[in-house]
Amino acid sequence: MAGDEGGCGVVRAGGYGGVRGGRRRWWLWVAWPLAVSAVLAIEWALLHERIEADIALLFASGRDTEEVPAPTPPLPPLPAAPAPVAAGSVGTVDLRTVRTCAPGEDCLVRIHVGLRPAPEPMTVDWSVRLDDLCGGTAGTLAAGMVSVQAGADRADVVAAVRMPEAPATALTAVTGGAPGAAASPAVRVPPTGGCTP
Repeated sequence: MAGDEGGCGVVRAGGYGGVRGGRRRWWLWVAWPLAVSAVLAIEWALLHERIEADIALLFASGRDTEEVPAPTPPLPPLPAAPAPVAAGSVGTVDLRTVRTCAPGEDCLVRIHVGLRPAPEPMTVDWSVRLDDLCGGTAGTLAAGMVSVQAGADRADVVAAVRMPEAPATALTAVTGGAPGAAASPAVRVPPTGGCTP
């Protein structure tokens, strides 16, 4: 019996100690949120204007740093073709720049003339016309001749032309003489060149 009572006493003593420890822990769980809330309330009371300004700055960040692209000048209309697209033995005329051309620099252009085959050799006269789209002037940058054999269905030329210091120009290949006067579609140089008002 004495052993049993001693055993019960140990259990009771341990039980009471556990309850006291649990109560202490429970008050800690209640106390720390109250302490944090109190600190936040004091901070908000003292610094609420600064906090609101910082939040507004955070939401506005990036909006005022967006770069607004500069308005591009409008593209002027291309000039009217100086000749029809086909005439006589000339079926098509095409002009293309070999690489990107800029104002004030040499520009390589390729001229392709599609021919209706003829039984005799022929000479194709060609020229490169430049239109200043902003100034309204026009002129010839280069000209030449190319001989083709009988039965040929094409003539190709690569020529170097010097571009003027103009913001917007157009190049056109034109044929003339015996084969027929025809013109290619105009090509803008530079492709996005516009006229400032």
